[in-house]
Amino acid sequence: MRKIVLLIFFLFFNFSFSQGLKTSGKKIVDKNDNEVLLRGMGPGGWLVMEGYMNQSAGIAGPQHEIKSKLIELMGKDKTETFFTEWRKNHFTKRDVDSLAAWGFNSIRLPMHYNLMTLPIEDEPIAGQQTWIEEGFTIIDNLLEWARPHNMYVILDMHAAPGGQGYNADISDYDSTKPSLWESKPNQDKLVALWRKLADRYKDNEWIGGYDLINETNWDLPNGTLLREVFERITAAIREVDKNHIIYIEGNDYANNFTGLTPPWDDNMVYSFHKYWSTVNDDDLDWILPMRDQQNVPLWMGESGENSNTWYTRFISLLEKNDVGWAWWTIKKVGDIDSPFSVKLNPGYQKILDYWKGEGDKPSEDEAYAAMMKLADNLLIENCLYRKDIPDAMFRQTTTDDVIPYSKEQLIPGRIDLSDYDLGKNNFAYYDTSVSDNRENGEFSAWNAGWRYRNDGVDIEENNDLNNSNGKHIGFTNKGEWISYSVKVSQTGAYKAIARVASEESGGEFHLSLNDEDITTTQSINGTGGWTTFKNHSDINNIVLDEGDHVLKIHFDNDIPINISSIKFERTGAASTVAFAAINGNTVSDEKSIELSFNQSVSSSSLSSSKDDFSIVVNGVEKEINTVSLVPNKLRKIIITLKGNLLFSDEIVANYSGSSIKSKSGQELKSFSDLLINNTLQQRFVLPGKIEAEASKVKFGFGIEDTEDEGGGKNLGYTDAGDYADYLIYTNNSQSYSVDVRVAAQNDVGEIGFYIVDATGSREFELCTVETPKTDGWQTWTTVTANTKNIGKGVFTLRMKVLKGGFNLNWFEFKDIDTDGDGVTDSVDNCPDTPAGFAVDFDGCAVFNLPVNNNKVSVTSASCIGTTDGSIGLSVEDASYNYTVSVTGQDDPITLGGETKTASVTGLGTGTYTVCFKVDGQDTYEQCFEVNIGEPKALSVFIDVDNDNRTTSIQLSGSSTYNVEVNGERYDVKGDRFTTILPSGLSIIKISTDLDCQGVIEREIFISEDILYYPNPTPGDVNVYVNGEDSKVTMSVFSSKGDLIFTKEQEIQSTRKTDLDLGGVPAGTYLVTLEGPTVRKTFKIVKR
Repeated sequence: MRKIVLLIFFLFFNFSFSQGLKTSGKKIVDKNDNEVLLRGMGPGGWLVMEGYMNQSAGIAGPQHEIKSKLIELMGKDKTETFFTEWRKNHFTKRDVDSLAAWGFNSIRLPMHYNLMTLPIEDEPIAGQQTWIEEGFTIIDNLLEWARPHNMYVILDMHAAPGGQGYNADISDYDSTKPSLWESKPNQDKLVALWRKLADRYKDNEWIGGYDLINETNWDLPNGTLLREVFERITAAIREVDKNHIIYIEGNDYANNFTGLTPPWDDNMVYSFHKYWSTVNDDDLDWILPMRDQQNVPLWMGESGENSNTWYTRFISLLEKNDVGWAWWTIKKVGDIDSPFSVKLNPGYQKILDYWKGEGDKPSEDEAYAAMMKLADNLLIENCLYRKDIPDAMFRQTTTDDVIPYSKEQLIPGRIDLSDYDLGKNNFAYYDTSVSDNRENGEFSAWNAGWRYRNDGVDIEENNDLNNSNGKHIGFTNKGEWISYSVKVSQTGAYKAIARVASEESGGEFHLSLNDEDITTTQSINGTGGWTTFKNHSDINNIVLDEGDHVLKIHFDNDIPINISSIKFERTGAASTVAFAAINGNTVSDEKSIELSFNQSVSSSSLSSSKDDFSIVVNGVEKEINTVSLVPNKLRKIIITLKGNLLFSDEIVANYSGSSIKSKSGQELKSFSDLLINNTLQQRFVLPGKIEAEASKVKFGFGIEDTEDEGGGKNLGYTDAGDYADYLIYTNNSQSYSVDVRVAAQNDVGEIGFYIVDATGSREFELCTVETPKTDGWQTWTTVTANTKNIGKGVFTLRMKVLKGGFNLNWFEFKDIDTDGDGVTDSVDNCPDTPAGFAVDFDGCAVFNLPVNNNKVSVTSASCIGTTDGSIGLSVEDASYNYTVSVTGQDDPITLGGETKTASVTGLGTGTYTVCFKVDGQDTYEQCFEVNIGEPKALSVFIDVDNDNRTTSIQLSGSSTYNVEVNGERYDVKGDRFTTILPSGLSIIKISTDLDCQGVIEREIFISEDILYYPNPTPGDVNVYVNGEDSKVTMSVFSSKGDLIFTKEQEIQSTRKTDLDLGGVPAGTYLVTLEGPTVRKTFKIVKR
């Protein structure tokens, strides 16, 4: 009895210990029911190579292709040795230790089935399974490495038997063999393999679960077969393992769960993936409802391949919604978006070049050495460590704080610009391109140099040995900046030396300290090349205070520069520098400017300084409201102006006076035309046109190419609640009409336009627009509505979908013209002018007559060159006196009273201007431009078909023609005439009813056919002539055209005549036959 109790206790203890992770409703929990939010990273190509991670995409993608190409280069044995070394070095205990140190609590292990069992075609006995220990040993070792860190290992069947997707690179699919979905033996092997794995690891608490099939991408209608295979695997696992979680990915790269709900197991998680798309607050709205509906947890099982900014945003979104995650991947060859980058050695590059057809084939020994070096480079100690990536994935998801990249950089000393602070975009740096969102379907590099770090800052490598760490910042754009934590050892005056390179001149930058400018804007001269680095040494009189500071470099225009470092040297005491203005910039309130000075400003000296300044905007002086010190700044003042500033304004500041002093008592030097750096955000100016995709903020929507006139993009996939915000500026307080360009296949939709407040939460409706059904997603139409009044100034315009189902290309705000007279309401002094009245510039009616009151008719000249054309004139309302002028007529024509018509005769061809004026109405004139023509010249084109004995005549110059053929007349209407001609000569005459067009006469000869032989001939040639001619004239010419002889010959009743060349030497001759119905030329060779 005691033995039974002990056995029961042991089984119970073992069961509770081995429980590990499990699901509890919508959460994943540990054995103590504490929620576990999985934060994972995968070892990528450790066990399943994918070509893109080895830089061989497009030439060797799936693992079997890579292996085949390596065998071709260095043989099977060396290839197997390389693969063994690859698996030995790619992911080790040190990699796991690193993941744990960074903060990861799980590892998603991508497995290749062929490390644990044979392919079905290699099984000695069909239907049976041969097990390979290597793959299981790898898992055993990984679990041992993970256990001390309390890390979970989730087994991911990345390459299933036969391959589970058309995308061969992912699952090592070989299209010459049956896939997983086309082969029941492959499915049976997969089921058996999972049962084997579950049986081996059923008692291991650090197994985080089983991810049954990675990223299926196959045509599986309704998900029926996919679910069937999943259920078979689940049943096999549960035969031996009741405890571990089962993870289910959908079709179409994990995200299509058609047919996979409801869940069929009570310890199951749905797993989805995300790559290369925007990160918005609503990005999980498609999947979160499934968690609630099915009462199961969600896991984002794979993501990555993007920038630090993207990583931080997406991880923050996932954790905000209580969704665990796993990232891809810890290391790749020659990339920047994984924590470790494997160095691409020259020998491996030579192999890649050979595979691409761009280099010579390496020898077997060269290839083996290169691949073994690549395998050696996999070890952590040989990799490049991107420490910014773990920082972005963990620290930056919880704080906006910025920290030094390695340590504070010292002044005096050199600041290496590639070693900027660790932190988010807008906190450690600002760059205009920070992630790859694939909005246009194309890859977009966030770091255009693709070196060193995974932020939006663009970094390249160089070979400069002077003041350089071998890296530089490049691809600079206006408004971008980068920050550095620095320590200034001593207060004083400094100079700075920038190490720069550029093919262009005019690139600009300036420096700030603690967000206060310390240099003027520096303009860089071209150095002769993008990698030809030179010193820019003209940065003097910088006053720096001792202590810890944040230094920033700001790029002030879009002319790119490469810059690697800035070296600071102390030149003396701060008191040696005169008090002066350095720079100016616009403020985000869009109605102020800030001026920066090289020393601290005495705030009390600003009280009477307003009149000493003048601010000129686009050549016009702007009224100043106030001048004050910027809060919490010592060297910067703010000048608020009356009215708004725009991003396109050119602004200069001037100072002339003695009011402003530094804290040390120095008087500010006067200055003029100090250019203000305008960094205001772009706004659409109303009235004007707005492309729908050009919003500041978008929620929902998709973007696609448009087929509408003008091309570009349009918004689509519209649903109620989608919205886009646009920044606008209006110079007047007024209402507008808005034209909206839309297309819809099936439904009537509705759009609302609103002004929203600064928080974005309150909306003030301007108008709503119904969008019609146009019977096509790219069949476009324009609809119009009028808005309520929009005040003068800057606003945020919101376009919101009230009822979806349409595409939107653009919308255009126009001034309203209520009375439709062509003068907009904003300047119309007479906004109620009746329809049809002409108006002046003020929109007020002027004298006018109905548009059809004055009439002009034209009679063309009767024939070519004659001057008998005429213009007829008439008026409907003869109560006015009219004066009519006609081009070329010295005397005007008068109409009115009893005279309502007149004419001008004797006119030749040409263009005439006819203008009607009304006596006593100086503002009235109506002019017509008319043409007097003449008949066209008669033109004839005759095409003869000798084989069919027909002729086709193309006619122009009239509508009717007289055609005479051999004396027989035809009346022809239209521009073509066809007839059959007899053999021999025919005479064709063509004319019209206008004698002045003349007569065109043509002769056409239709020849009878002939037959001649032999050719070549020793002397005599038999010639047969069709038709009825009794005689022909035969002429023989040499090849040079000399006449040999001519004679008339009888044609026998058999239609034969003879050609005797017996008396001429051997050679080539031309023979002509001419008769009443025959004209033929042929070539004869005399032997």
